Amino acid sequence: MTHADRPTPRLAPTRYRRRRRARRAPALVLVALLAVAAVGVAVGLTARLTAAGAGVAGSSSGAAERSTPRSEWRRGAVPKLYQTDPEWADDEYAGATIRESGCGPTCLAMAYVALTGRTDRGPAEMAAFSEREGHVSDGMTAWTLMTDGAAELGLTSEELPADAGRVRAALAAGQVVICSMRPGDFTTTGHFIVLAGVTDDGGVIVRDPNSAERTARAWDLGDVLGQCANLWALSA
Repeated sequence: MTHADRPTPRLAPTRYRRRRRARRAPALVLVALLAVAAVGVAVGLTARLTAAGAGVAGSSSGAAERSTPRSEWRRGAVPKLYQTDPEWADDEYAGATIRESGCGPTCLAMAYVALTGRTDRGPAEMAAFSEREGHVSDGMTAWTLMTDGAAELGLTSEELPADAGRVRAALAAGQVVICSMRPGDFTTTGHFIVLAGVTDDGGVIVRDPNSAERTARAWDLGDVLGQCANLWALSA
């Protein structure tokens, strides 16, 4: 057999490919570890800051929702206010707009109206207040809006545990409960909603500033509390 007739060895390329994969393995492990670390940082940040709009699960996809007219705002009733309402949706907030990031001030506006009966602070005015008083960080609404911010408006704010009995008692006493939500039925990143009362059959009435659909139905309180990062009971 001449040199030209000798068959080409078939094992060398296979061994070569295996060596290449073996050298890549540590790099892949490093990438995976970095990804896990990034998730951990994101979770920790969400514990104190809540964004809205783009990260809202099953949202109205930016559809313009019509809020309860200002002429119908009154004490004792939590109005339906939506961050997508054309009256204020495109107002600037937190480096974006109320439509995109304004769930926090919209929720506080709902609580403020219900507890005081005043009509001077809707979502637009509350968003301006939040920015002016420093309750915005990194494009998100800080939890301080629901404590320090509420106090500056003359409201009393009490943090609640995710306990159904405590929440029902607060609602029965006429308080308005604002919830910071983790990913789940209401959001894929972070979101604020309002608990406005309890139905006759024990469900909870929700005011979701980014969804008329979720606002229209009653919710199981346990399901809502299981997705809460924090809760505040507000009173006048």
